[in-house]
Amino acid sequence: MRIWVALLLSMGWMMALPGTAQAAWWQAKSRHFTVYSEGNDEKLRGFAERLEKFDFLLRRLYNVTDPEQGSPVLVYLLSNDRKVQKLAGNPNIGGFYTTSDRAAVAVLARGEKTGKFDMGAEEILFHEYAHHFMLHHFPAAYPAWYVEGFAEFFSVVNFPKNGSIEYGRIPLARLPTLRLESPYPVKNLFARDTGGLSLRDGDRYYGTAWLLTHFYQYDKGERRQEIARYLNDLAQGVPNIKPDSYFEGGLDGLDKDVRTYIKRRALSYNALTPLEMKIGEIVVSPVDPAQGALVEDELRLTNRAKTDELPAIVTAIRATAAKFPDSAYAAALLAEAEWAAEDKDAALADADRAIALDAQSSRGHAVRAQVLLERAHDSDKAEDWKAALTAIVRANRADTEDPVPLALFYRYHAMRGGKMPDLGYDGLYKAFTLLPQRPDYRFNFVNATAARGDYATASLLLDPIAYSPHGSEMREAAVRMKADLDAQAAAKSGEKAKPGNPAPAP
Repeated sequence: MRIWVALLLSMGWMMALPGTAQAAWWQAKSRHFTVYSEGNDEKLRGFAERLEKFDFLLRRLYNVTDPEQGSPVLVYLLSNDRKVQKLAGNPNIGGFYTTSDRAAVAVLARGEKTGKFDMGAEEILFHEYAHHFMLHHFPAAYPAWYVEGFAEFFSVVNFPKNGSIEYGRIPLARLPTLRLESPYPVKNLFARDTGGLSLRDGDRYYGTAWLLTHFYQYDKGERRQEIARYLNDLAQGVPNIKPDSYFEGGLDGLDKDVRTYIKRRALSYNALTPLEMKIGEIVVSPVDPAQGALVEDELRLTNRAKTDELPAIVTAIRATAAKFPDSAYAAALLAEAEWAAEDKDAALADADRAIALDAQSSRGHAVRAQVLLERAHDSDKAEDWKAALTAIVRANRADTEDPVPLALFYRYHAMRGGKMPDLGYDGLYKAFTLLPQRPDYRFNFVNATAARGDYATASLLLDPIAYSPHGSEMREAAVRMKADLDAQAAAKSGEKAKPGNPAPAP
């Protein structure tokens, strides 16, 4: 999900190495993140440490007890905001979040806030990671305002020198709109998503989403219980929900209370004490030169590159890879780009080259498996199917936490036909649990769950996409699929299908 930000990040802490045209790439590895940065100084370690503290805060507040669940998030800190905007194809943002088929990826500029009413890199990242965390650990059918309000609520986190973590403060970037203009009307907030909003209304929408979420967190009266009942019923799929009926005085009454709430002289916030924190080791080290030289082209490839962009990306990666002939990383990335561009022979040749350079190149093995699997499907020869399965197994052995070979194992059995073995379901389930933010894995797991006859669970699994605050063809497809699954679930149970609560209309 992309944060609505018109505020641009300035260059803040880039550090070029002596005698070079640009800074070398460094990485800070922690339990839940790998942070890549153009240049290394003490701030890189501090940035990674604050990310881990933020993750700890969310886990502590929402009682997430498995610290290892899921793939690490990759965070890229580019040298300036122009690079971020070019990658995103949007001149009005300071950072974005996406998923590849291997990892969740956040891209930001190495910048510090130029003023207290600006939105800095950490606030953008905390907003996006809050989305990531919600989708991973408690996905459900949430209204658009709460999805964005939750992320805004956790976008502002302070780390005082006493080691505590403060959260719940107002995002100062939203303050001028909330205090000097007016909140977005609550009735409109409940009725729509973020699509098609003007810049001004977008700022009001996000600010009011934060305000209502803050009100929900800190209100001591009946409003907290009313909002909780509404959110719970929506998540449970209660049919024909009418928001007005949940609130004393309807949504107009809630709107009045929210407008009074923002006028308070001071709003509450909380702090987590340092004694409760457990942050693991953070290792800072230089990135392999070949990988560093390929970062921006790799991001172009993984950020949903369009078909007409792929030839140029392949050419750029091939030119860089030629400078590092002994790099398995470069060869595997080139093979992946060639596969995306449907140059299958070249993809297979470079995948084989990557494996020859590094027998544990999971990426090389995965590309090889993809090529051989398609070849087997086209030929339907026993020896080709065997070669494809061998390649998939080798890719999984090279990295058992890579979701790509796990998903390929399920796909192999689906393409061959016949009864799906339990191992096939298990592989897809693990790929999904490693990266549930990836829509492809979610849709595939939904289909697999429905194929086993559990239509109700399959429908619930679609909720995060069907109720996304951002309109898209994918969301519309999820809404249609959810309706079909609900009908099948009702038919199986002998009940009449109940109309659900579709995503808010723009």
